Amino acid sequence: MLNQLKKINSINYILIAILFSSIYTQDFENKYSLKFNSSFSNQWWSFYNNYGQKPSEVDLIYNGNFRKNQTNYYFSIISSKNKVHLSESFIKSQIFNNTFLKIGKYYRDFSLYLNDQLSSGSILISKNAEPMPKIGLISSYAFKKNNVDLYFGISHASFKKSEIYTKAPMLHEKFIYLNHRQNQNEFKIGMVHEAIWGGSTENYGNFPDSFNDFLKVFISADGPLLEGEPHPNALGNHLGIWDFSYMLKKDDKILKIYYQHLFEDTSGLRFSNRTDGLWGLEFNNYIKNTNILFEFLNTINQDRDPPYVNESYYNHGQYKEGWSYNGYVLGNPFINAGEYSNMNPSQVLHFGFTNNDTSKYNYKLLLSRKIDIFDTIKFKVVFGKKIDKLFVNIFVVGEENQKKNVGVKIDYFL
Repeated sequence: MLNQLKKINSINYILIAILFSSIYTQDFENKYSLKFNSSFSNQWWSFYNNYGQKPSEVDLIYNGNFRKNQTNYYFSIISSKNKVHLSESFIKSQIFNNTFLKIGKYYRDFSLYLNDQLSSGSILISKNAEPMPKIGLISSYAFKKNNVDLYFGISHASFKKSEIYTKAPMLHEKFIYLNHRQNQNEFKIGMVHEAIWGGSTENYGNFPDSFNDFLKVFISADGPLLEGEPHPNALGNHLGIWDFSYMLKKDDKILKIYYQHLFEDTSGLRFSNRTDGLWGLEFNNYIKNTNILFEFLNTINQDRDPPYVNESYYNHGQYKEGWSYNGYVLGNPFINAGEYSNMNPSQVLHFGFTNNDTSKYNYKLLLSRKIDIFDTIKFKVVFGKKIDKLFVNIFVVGEENQKKNVGVKIDYFL
């Protein structure tokens, strides 16, 4: 393990980040982490929802948050195995009123209720993959009456060239939410639309990428009916969610109920895939200083409606990498995720548990299992103790009847 640590010459990049942040110590929120994994670390919760990074024996991590005037700067750097990775890092600046410009590598500005620390992962954009290079606009508008407001945004992102993509495709993303607040209650309904378009492959050549083609992608216009296809398809690879959430705040307690309904075609848009999606229930502080989350992931109705049969989620006939980035699924990792891929529809139960008061101790438990087929329980247990400005965490990751990954993570806050 010590030899591995010596080999990480990219520590220089971490030192540069430390030097830069130390100049602005009064304004920066800094967190430095050193993570040691056992040599056997190919467990579910080691590989997935891990920012698109495969665990190594030693990882160095830096997170910095700096705000000046109307601009927020966030940096996250991960260094391992002689490589340095720029993880979620962006600049978000207010350009007028309630409108912000955001540029960098980041995940999402929708489904803001979701607790990424405990969740199995958003069904559309989770923290399973590396964040994509993206530029976006986010805005909101409050109506004068009825405690109603709109929250909306649009962004453009880019995939990477690969063995399949000879020219990197692009990502179009937009969302809109209607929010209603009444006393201690908050209701939200939204729609998020994602579309992979442009780029090229060896099999299909160049895909359309003109401005007129973008307009077709924007409105999900159907393309021509191709020979052998049961129905015309929209230009590009489209998917999205209907996003419903309810939150009740009472004293120091918060209750969340949410449902992300996944669609990849007009049948899903009309709820022909019934109850497919991610269902969630979260209790914050109902047990003092404790957060408890339950989730149910359902995908058993994905090909129910003819002629959309045999069309599994996250996959596409032309964009062969499907809904993934750099080898990792962009959405919930329990849907067609790498070596654990299961093309059959499935149902997953997930449980998360953590403490809210981390002034002295920190603990977390994650449990997940597919319930419609034989499966093992995938778990992650974390226990930590604060010592001055250090937080020392011991974690165990594993599955039933398999070897466990035991590791240590040391966080230093400045």
